[in-house]
Amino acid sequence: MQVEVNNKDSIPLPSLGHVIFGTDQLCDVSLQSSNSEPRKIFSIINDKNSCIIEIFQDENILLNHLPIKEMAILSPGDIIHIEENQLKLINENRLPKECRTPFKLNNNTDKDHLLTSVSGLRSYNKDSFGELTIVGDQNSFTHKPRSKSDVPFSVSYVDRNLTLLCKKDENIEINGNKANYVILKNGDYISTGDAKYCVESPGTSSFSKYSPSHPRNIQLSEEYKIDIDNKNSSGFLKNNLWWITLLIGLIAIAIILYVLKNQ
Repeated sequence: MQVEVNNKDSIPLPSLGHVIFGTDQLCDVSLQSSNSEPRKIFSIINDKNSCIIEIFQDENILLNHLPIKEMAILSPGDIIHIEENQLKLINENRLPKECRTPFKLNNNTDKDHLLTSVSGLRSYNKDSFGELTIVGDQNSFTHKPRSKSDVPFSVSYVDRNLTLLCKKDENIEINGNKANYVILKNGDYISTGDAKYCVESPGTSSFSKYSPSHPRNIQLSEEYKIDIDNKNSSGFLKNNLWWITLLIGLIAIAIILYVLKNQ
């Protein structure tokens, strides 16, 4: 993981540890500031499970255009603004794989949105926060621009690969890396500058047991549909087989005792 400062310098983050940003010479990374007073502004803490930004003082810091005050979890592609500085988090180890199969941008938006645990794009947008947009074999998803500067893109299955295509001659960011036509993988973060999504595929090791997308929870909401009559007939025998066997055994013993007694 690394941080790109003002679209120029790239600062690598330690796999376990933190980097301090500020205007003080003692900071790990020195930022430009109109305030002449040297100070530590924030740190980015990286470990195996998450990346976190911690604010040291009451600073005016924006994360993806939203103000943060103390701490926030960071994802690849997130952009931090502090005064005239822009910092972007990049995962250089998850480069998007280019797709070469023909695919047209879908202008129609699938309006069926479900809070469920099947493959799709998890929205981090304000108007649909936390919603999972379904992407299946028979449908696709198209992101509509949220502003004039936003970039539309479409996601669909191409040759069994979840594929993203954005507007011609435009780019969006996958895990902080620029892309136009790519194959998506579980855990990829999509950023357009105005919108943010995460690709989720159930059954992968990256999900917590408390996550709605954990396979143990999938069984509860995505169980197979079977015929009710078959379920009632076969299900009763299956669920009560032990008791039925015990009852038959007791009846057999009672018959044997009765026969022996009357001989």
